[in-house]
Amino acid sequence: MAQAGQLRIHGQGEVEVDLIVAYLNDFRFAYNALCVFEETIDGWARTSKRYPFPLFELEMAYGWRSYQRGGRAVRDVAGTPEELALLVPKSQQLVLSGVVLQSPGFWEFFGKLNPLEVLRQYLNDRHERRKDREYREGAEQRRLRLENLKLENEVIRGRIEIAKNLGASERDLEPLLNQLIYRPLTSLDRHQDLGTINSAEAPRRIDGQRD
Repeated sequence: MAQAGQLRIHGQGEVEVDLIVAYLNDFRFAYNALCVFEETIDGWARTSKRYPFPLFELEMAYGWRSYQRGGRAVRDVAGTPEELALLVPKSQQLVLSGVVLQSPGFWEFFGKLNPLEVLRQYLNDRHERRKDREYREGAEQRRLRLENLKLENEVIRGRIEIAKNLGASERDLEPLLNQLIYRPLTSLDRHQDLGTINSAEAPRRIDGQRD
């Protein structure tokens, strides 16, 4: 069972419908990818207790098989948001629990606590940087920002430490991080740049757990 939480994201109302649809799709994609990233490495840790060799080596060769749906490995579907969503259990799926369409307004989401916390930190860190009117983020600055997130975020850092304790190297983990952390999170950048969303409030824990 997973601890549930509620996240409020501040943004602007009076936005074109197409932009709202794109934002919600990208936000769901990022949330689902974070859920799969967390469960993939947790699955390595669980399964490795039953094997005398580093499980990640087998899975890197044949796919991230510790988290599958319908017989398909994560590696086979991680590039497709619609198929990635099928890997997230119904009890952990993202729910839009409230909306206020004003300027400013907010979007409130209910889901798994840890992915919501990663999203909060990512959006807020970038929001603070954008307060500098002269801030222009190039490829190198974006890379450094993502590296800092990997080091500073407790959820991501903890899962990386688990994988490394199982024998995985930075190079081994890079495909997983690229597909399930970096690419999904940076898909939200354009929505901040357009003002559809701004900052986010810390996830509020929900009493009890989602089955």
